[in-house]
Amino acid sequence: MKKSLILFTLILTATWSFAADFTPTVMTLSAPDLIEYQFDGTDVKFPFTVTGTPAAVWLVINTKNKAENIADIRNGYLGWHYVNKIDTTVYISERYKRDPGETNIVWDGTDQDGNILAADTYDYYLWAYDDQTPRYKCSEYVIIGFDWDAQMTQVCELGEDGLPMAQPMLMGSVVWFIDQSRNTEDNPWRRHGTTYKWIIGSDPDDITNLQTTKMAMYKHKAQFELASDFKNLLEFTYGQPVFDPNDYSIYYHCSRNTPQKTNTFLKWTFVTDGEAILDEDWMGWDELTLEDLGVQIGTNAQKPSCFTDRNYIYELSPGLHQKEMAWNKIRCVSFDGELIFDKNMFEWYMPDDPNPHDYINGSFHLAYLREQSKMLIAAHTSCLHQYIDTSRLIDDSDDETDMVLWSNQNGDYFMDSAYEPTVEPSWYCLADDKMTSMRRDSVTIDSNGLNIIYASFLGLTSFGVSTQDGTAIDYMAFGDDTVSDNVNKKGGGQLCDSGSNYDGLYMNAPLLADTPHFFDIAQTYYVAFDSVHGVLTNEPVIEPGVEDGPAAFAVDQNSPNPFNPTTSINFTIPGADHVTVDIYNVAGQKVDTLVNDFMDAGTHSVVWDASGFSNGVYFYTVKSGDFSRTMKMTLLK
Repeated sequence: MKKSLILFTLILTATWSFAADFTPTVMTLSAPDLIEYQFDGTDVKFPFTVTGTPAAVWLVINTKNKAENIADIRNGYLGWHYVNKIDTTVYISERYKRDPGETNIVWDGTDQDGNILAADTYDYYLWAYDDQTPRYKCSEYVIIGFDWDAQMTQVCELGEDGLPMAQPMLMGSVVWFIDQSRNTEDNPWRRHGTTYKWIIGSDPDDITNLQTTKMAMYKHKAQFELASDFKNLLEFTYGQPVFDPNDYSIYYHCSRNTPQKTNTFLKWTFVTDGEAILDEDWMGWDELTLEDLGVQIGTNAQKPSCFTDRNYIYELSPGLHQKEMAWNKIRCVSFDGELIFDKNMFEWYMPDDPNPHDYINGSFHLAYLREQSKMLIAAHTSCLHQYIDTSRLIDDSDDETDMVLWSNQNGDYFMDSAYEPTVEPSWYCLADDKMTSMRRDSVTIDSNGLNIIYASFLGLTSFGVSTQDGTAIDYMAFGDDTVSDNVNKKGGGQLCDSGSNYDGLYMNAPLLADTPHFFDIAQTYYVAFDSVHGVLTNEPVIEPGVEDGPAAFAVDQNSPNPFNPTTSINFTIPGADHVTVDIYNVAGQKVDTLVNDFMDAGTHSVVWDASGFSNGVYFYTVKSGDFSRTMKMTLLK
C-alpha cells in the first residue's frame, strides 16, 4: 500500500484461488517522497492524493535520525510520557476531511507548542481512514476481537515464503465462552478447542470457507452438567495460537493446567475438518512446565496470547488484577523448543494505584508484533501501554536498559482511565468499571508504525490512534457507530497493511443496544484506511530535468488514479539506457508490458489502456539500468 512497495514482495506462493465475494474498496494515499522547506515560518503544502474512499486524515511530523540523542526522558503531566532511543513526534495536525482526488494540507512550520521548528530533516506521515462508509462484512463466522480476553484471532499477511499474500488469512482459536446460542451440532466450529483459518476474500456467508481443526484435550463447558463442575474440572485451557510462519499446517500455543496452576507450550498439526495432531516430541509438560499465576485459573483468569516475529514465539502470561504480587510475564521460546526468556514485567504491578476496585496488576494480554523484535503491549483495564524491543530481552533478560522504547501511563489523557475532573478517586490507572473508564479491546500497528487501539465504553468512539512514540493523534468512530450511551462493548479488531486488495481495518460487527450477548456475535467487518511516509527537509530537493547535471531517476504517480480505462505513467531516467515498464496484478503476475526499449535520458510518458482488464489494484514497475520503482494504481470501471 505504500508508494515504495517493491515488486518482489508480491511474488506469491499461495495456491488458493482468487475470490471476489468480499471485495472492499481500499483507500490509497500517495504523497511525495521529499518536500523542501526552509523552516522560516511561512506556509508549506503537503500535496497528496486520496483514492478509493473519502478520508479523515491527519499530518504527523517526527524527528529523524535523532533516536540516540533522545534517551530516558519522562515529561508531561504526572510524568506520563516516557521515551527512550526512539524518534519522537513534534507535530500532529487537526483532523481534515478529504474526498478522493488530489489535495493538500498546509502547515506553518510550528510544533505543538507553537514554536517554529529548527531547520533540519524530519519524517512526515499522513494517516487516514474512511469515517463515512458503513462497515463491510468480511466473515460471518470469525470473531476478530474479544473485549477483555486474549486476542484470539490474528490477520496473517505474509505467506510461508515471507512475502505478502494476495489473499491474507484470519487465523485463530475459539475461546471457552464463545459458544452461546450458536453452539449447535450444525456449528461445531464454535466449540472450545477449535482452531480455524479463513481466507480473506471468501464469500462472507459461506461457512464451507471456514477451515477448522479440533484439539480433543480441551473440553467444552457443555460437557459439564453443573457450572461448579465446569469451574473445578476444566483441566486445560489455552490461548491464542500462532501458526508456524514457514508452514501454515503447523501451529503453537500455550496450554494451562488449571488444577496444577502451571502451563507449557504445545505444537499441533492442523487437520482440516478433523482432529489436530499433537506433536509429542516438541516441548510439552515433560520438557517445560512453567509456574502460572499461582491461583486457580481457567474460567476468569486472562488467557495467554502467542505471537511470532518469524524467529521466535512470544507468549503473554497475564496475572489476575487482584493478585498480591507482581505477575505479568512475557515468555519466549524458539521453534526448536528452547525457552529463551521468562520475563516478569514489574512496571505493570501497581499496588499503590488509587483505583476503587482494589486491583494491583495491569494484567496485560493485548499485544502486537509488526516490526521485527518490536512489540506493543496493553491491558483492557490499565492505562499503561508499552512499546518494547524484545531483542534486548533475548540478549539478556535481566538487562532492562533500553528495553522500553516508549511508555504511556497515568496522566496521558489518551486511553487514560480516570483523568476527568468528576471521577473519584481521580488519576487512577487500573479500572474495570465501564461507568468510569473505557476498556481497551485490542492493539495493532500499521506498516508505518502508527498504533491503533480499539476501545469500548467511549460513546461513539471505537478506537484511538497514536504516533510511533505513543503520542495521541485522536479518538475515532466508524461511519456506522450509533451507540452513544456507553452500555455496549465494541470488542476490538486488527488490520491488514501489506499492499493487498484487502488492506484496511478489521473489527467486530457493530453492536446495537438490543444485542442479546456480545459473544454471540462471531463476525468480522472491514473499514478502509491507509498511511504514507515522506521526508521533509531544508536541503535542496533537485527536480528532475531542472538541475545542470544528469536528471535523477524518478517515477510519478500515474494520472488519473483511479482511472478508466486509460492512465498516463510519467518517469525520468538519468541517462540513456534500456527501459522496461511492466504491469502486474496483486498476485505478482505480469499482465502487460508498456515499454521494453532503449530510451534517451530525460522525462518520458507512456499510456496504459486497461480496456481488457478487470477492476482492481495493479502495480507498475519502471526499470532503467540499476534503478527500479514500483507503484500502485487502481482501475475502477
